[in-house]
Amino acid sequence: MRDFFSLEGSFNKYAGFLADTVILSFIWIFFSLPIITIGASTTALFYVSTRRIANREGYLTSDFWQSFKANFKRATLLWLIIFAIGFLVIWNMLLAFQNPDMMGRFSSLVIPVQIVVLIELAFVTTYIFPVTARFDMGFKETLKSCFFMANRHFLTSLTCTLIFVGLFVAALEFFPPLIFISPGIYAMLSSHMLMRVFKKYRPEMDKDPILELQEIEAAKAEARRRAEIGFTQPDENIIIEESSDKNLT
Repeated sequence: MRDFFSLEGSFNKYAGFLADTVILSFIWIFFSLPIITIGASTTALFYVSTRRIANREGYLTSDFWQSFKANFKRATLLWLIIFAIGFLVIWNMLLAFQNPDMMGRFSSLVIPVQIVVLIELAFVTTYIFPVTARFDMGFKETLKSCFFMANRHFLTSLTCTLIFVGLFVAALEFFPPLIFISPGIYAMLSSHMLMRVFKKYRPEMDKDPILELQEIEAAKAEARRRAEIGFTQPDENIIIEESSDKNLT
């Protein structure tokens, strides 16, 4: 029990995690108030949450602001595109429901097609802002990569979407104050799954800082050993090859 409440115990660990989640939620809400900045704010939210999941050290507010500024233009453009597509899809669905005669013989196809497009948009959006936060890609490359991952990793895309919908419904129907901390909750939960996907393409992404330092120190020690012996890489390879030839003979 004493270890549980120690500075490095589970209680402080989870209390800090909860505090970060709440703070992130309020920061996201504040930076999203102009509406047009939701894309940049969400990108910054995922920048911080994915780094927290990987135990990367940093200051929550400064990391958020740094990502917000660095990705503002690209994230805002992506958000406007997503908003426009979503608006058109929902508008078409409402028209099809209210005035089915307007669509003529295609009315039976309009709603199913729009539902498929809306689901695909939700899946792709799941990846767009985390990818923008953690990868340095061009605009078109970002869209292609997100579309590819959203469909290849269908279960992750579906789970993240269901978490988002579940939090929204829970806040709307059961506990309205949940809406104020749901952004951070969603970011933290989905970041766990998204980081597993990202590491399939970038295995070195967010390595354990301790292991990374150990690898750096090992590389420095190896470089010092080579310098002391006076071998270059090609010379050492030749010696190894010669030794192998002697063993074979």
